[in-house]
Amino acid sequence: MNNNNAQKLIMISIAGALAFAALGIFWGILADSQMIQFDGYYSFISVLLSVLSMLALRFISKEDEKRFPFGKESFIPLTIVIKYVGILMLILISLVQAVIALFTGGNEMSMSTGIIYALISTVGCYAAYFYFRSRGQNNEIIAAEMNQWRMDALLSAGVLAGFIFGWLLRFTPLDAFVPYVDPVMVIVVAGYFIKVPLLEMYTALRELLEMAPRHQISERVEAEVASVSRRHAFDDYALRLQKMGPKLYIEIEFIVAMDEDLTISEQDMIRHELKDSLNELPLDPWITVVFTHEQQK
Repeated sequence: MNNNNAQKLIMISIAGALAFAALGIFWGILADSQMIQFDGYYSFISVLLSVLSMLALRFISKEDEKRFPFGKESFIPLTIVIKYVGILMLILISLVQAVIALFTGGNEMSMSTGIIYALISTVGCYAAYFYFRSRGQNNEIIAAEMNQWRMDALLSAGVLAGFIFGWLLRFTPLDAFVPYVDPVMVIVVAGYFIKVPLLEMYTALRELLEMAPRHQISERVEAEVASVSRRHAFDDYALRLQKMGPKLYIEIEFIVAMDEDLTISEQDMIRHELKDSLNELPLDPWITVVFTHEQQK
């Protein structure tokens, strides 16, 4: 996906998130519901983070080989870390507020009003999620947008189930516990979703720290390099991998026997052979191949 299409998708995400943010914040204030306000504020933070994604994409799309000779892909995991830090802060603040409400008598609100809001939000967020899933393949920033809509959709579905439970509770001898439904829902939902930003931040930080990519990618590249090494009877090889956004940096040193001298044409042929074998990777490979007689330690 090119950056222009990605930017258009982010603009759609911004417009959708802004609409849900306004709906959730105002509805939550009118209904006096912490859960609905949490949903609205989450959508509002999504708007701010989507704007950040748009700015990052525009910056990355402008070539600047003098200052960034290896490209600007490092800004992709950096943007993702910032996005999920914002989401994590919202979750933690909401958890604290919900715990306080839980120990101060709960929160009275109309459960039927909450059901109507949650139903609208669930349908709308799932529609947005499936829209971005069908158009955001192979772009990590769009995948992050899709992830946000998925989180919001699941959040809304959980809210809907909670409000239905609270409404039914009013018709039982346990109706005194209804005021606690709203803060308990915030605690349960926020506690569950806290793992999503933590996992996404961990993945992005791995890239920023130049750690090796996930095993599926490493094993596939290793197999191709080993196959080339065997076919050309090289003594050994050294392989280094690093993923940065959509780019996969691959550095290979083939150890050639002392009595064998490869011509430039032969070296180029092996490079092309290796590049062709890695073309089907779900990433953009940046390959450096070195031939040496020196055995690696």
